[in-house]
Amino acid sequence: MRVGQHHEPTHSASRGSVGSVVSPTARAPRATIASLACLLSAALSGCFLWTSADQGSALERRAAQCEERLTTLESTASGYTTQMESAHAKVAELESVLERATTLVTQNSADTGARVDAFEQTLMTQAGQIDEVRHELTRLQEEFNEQQRDYEGRMKQLARRAGVDMPVDEAQIPAAADDHFRAAGVAYEARDFSTARALYRAFVTRHATDARADDAQFRVGQSYLQEDRPATALGELRRIIADFGTGDQVPAALLAMGEAFYRLHECDSARTALETLQRAHPRSPQATEARTRLRDLQRAPAGYCQAR
Repeated sequence: MRVGQHHEPTHSASRGSVGSVVSPTARAPRATIASLACLLSAALSGCFLWTSADQGSALERRAAQCEERLTTLESTASGYTTQMESAHAKVAELESVLERATTLVTQNSADTGARVDAFEQTLMTQAGQIDEVRHELTRLQEEFNEQQRDYEGRMKQLARRAGVDMPVDEAQIPAAADDHFRAAGVAYEARDFSTARALYRAFVTRHATDARADDAQFRVGQSYLQEDRPATALGELRRIIADFGTGDQVPAALLAMGEAFYRLHECDSARTALETLQRAHPRSPQATEARTRLRDLQRAPAGYCQAR
């Protein structure tokens, strides 16, 4: 009876301790612990008949230790519960932040799209304006080029009328030798001597082996005599003697040189050219003309001839 009265309070205390740790917030682990406590309580109840005082004290200590462990487990479970609640709160906060960010991004995307559309519209407008400016620049450039060509053409005409030799465009020179020589002759007969000389010089360069090359060179020299430019004519006529010495234009060149020297009041040089013509080409048509020119030299006005 002493033993049973000694352990009865312990049994009641153990049952009350187990019941105090079971809560709705930690049901799974506490249910397991409660089962263990029940088994322990049943074992203690069944052992009242044969346990000693020392054994009862030992069981009481073990029960106290179990209660301490249960208390510790309850505290740990409570900490886990707090942490989970904090985690759920953070998750909810993050979800709220994510929702706001998504709304902001969507709004920004719409704003960005509107801005891009406006920018594209501006670019299209500016591109159209640029095209108009380019078209106007092209028109002005063409108009300027046309005026430039007209101005250059008029300047060339004025220069040619003044006796200044102007080059001709390559596109204006016929490719075929016959057409080329014919075009130069047309300009010569029209007294467009500047164009004629340019075409004749180009003929001599392009068709140097043509039988009419010396004819072209003679026309160049003769055109300067037509313009009363004897000094320049002499330079071109001498090229016939130097470059086409065996050609049929040498007699005509010597006769023209006599005329050029006479206009320069160089009667001695004129006489030399005419006498050379008579000696070298006595049967040429120009030899007869040379005799007439020599008689004219003898009748030259007083003071006309100047000694070189």
